[in-house]
Amino acid sequence: MFHSLPLHHKTSQLTKDRVTLPAAISVREFSLKVGGRDVLCDVTLDIRKGEVLGLIGRTGAGKSVLMRAMCRLLQHERQLATTGSLKYGDTEVFSPQCDLPALRRKVAYIPETPNPFPLSVWDNIAYGLKLNQIATSRHEVAEAVETALRRCMLWDHVKDVLHKRRGVDLPRHQQRLLCIARSISVQPEVLLLDRSTGSIDQGEGEALCALSVDLKKDHAVVVVSATLAETAQIADRVAYFEQGRLVEVDSAEMIFTAALKAETRGFIDSTSA
Repeated sequence: MFHSLPLHHKTSQLTKDRVTLPAAISVREFSLKVGGRDVLCDVTLDIRKGEVLGLIGRTGAGKSVLMRAMCRLLQHERQLATTGSLKYGDTEVFSPQCDLPALRRKVAYIPETPNPFPLSVWDNIAYGLKLNQIATSRHEVAEAVETALRRCMLWDHVKDVLHKRRGVDLPRHQQRLLCIARSISVQPEVLLLDRSTGSIDQGEGEALCALSVDLKKDHAVVVVSATLAETAQIADRVAYFEQGRLVEVDSAEMIFTAALKAETRGFIDSTSA
């Protein structure tokens, strides 16, 4: 097994904290088919407030699909078939009665490729604040915009070009930070970060890892990281997926040093070799 990962939590610490963490999203025996093909199979998992859950597994294992399912952002929805339960609070996500705009405000998905609006940095954040009536006066909007940008370590880089520079014209890593700032400004309960540190340099990746840990103070955070080392650095719990199945979920320490399942141990050994 790969023992040299910089673990974020020890099992004893996590066990002590875990008791008080309620579930923001509950997944129970959830399966998903797309065009008749099994994509997720019988997944049972809780997404808890106040922690970072890392999803690991090979490409195509179902990690990103599960993330997008949590906020119902899957393509070709008419070809989807689901069984089991995937709930945000008391709301069944795949129920016809689910209020999708409300769901996506409370369960925010930040994709691997950043997608800022082709608007100014200011308007990227102010738009959601006004739409959701979180801030109405110009003073309230200005305060909320600054707070979100500061939280995401972006304020000092953009404070002089808030109205002059478009979000799509920022460097790639700053686009990602802007997308996170845009999401947290509307006060979501869950943040889904899909490979947020991919294709950026080490320093920028470390800053994003630190931000992921900081965000759990106010949100449930789910991450798919670019490397196992990043997952170990930021995650409280880790879930290993293989061919759409949840093989094992436990503390990061247990998964990376003493995983119970042979499939999990094999993946970690092969990836770290």
